[in-house]
Amino acid sequence: MSAYSEFFFNSPRSVVQLQLLEISHPSFTQVYYKVRNARLGVTVTHEDTTSHAYTYLPMNITQSDSRDDLDTGINVQFGDLGETLPKELDAVFAANSYDTPPIVKYRVYRSDDLTQPLYGPLILQIRSISQDEGGAAFEAKAPRLNFNRTGRLYTVSEFPMLRGFL
Repeated sequence: MSAYSEFFFNSPRSVVQLQLLEISHPSFTQVYYKVRNARLGVTVTHEDTTSHAYTYLPMNITQSDSRDDLDTGINVQFGDLGETLPKELDAVFAANSYDTPPIVKYRVYRSDDLTQPLYGPLILQIRSISQDEGGAAFEAKAPRLNFNRTGRLYTVSEFPMLRGFL
């Protein structure tokens, strides 16, 4: 039985599933470590044996697809009143680095075992961000690693003699 199944079938009621987000971008001023359901924050050990302190941020995390296909993703709604994400997006704009999407690492821990993730890390790229006065929301999806193209594109810039056929 997997650790995730073990959690759901055999853990006591007092043990909760902690949802954590690590949000980073080369132009951000810092890497953000946020936890959804631990008001006092939590310090966990990542899979590379480093410890990180996660601070509480009111947010809603929903799984957009099943976890076992290549198009998995999450939708996140922050309740931070637009304090964090807009400043960091200004830094991305100032550095002219919109070509690099922000990375989100989603992890799930058991509240009674903070030494290893119960699930994750699920490494996702932020595809779309929306903001309003109540906070920010984004959609993070798995990176597109499997682009298969067959054939070759014939363009006028590469083959100028095609212009006569247009």
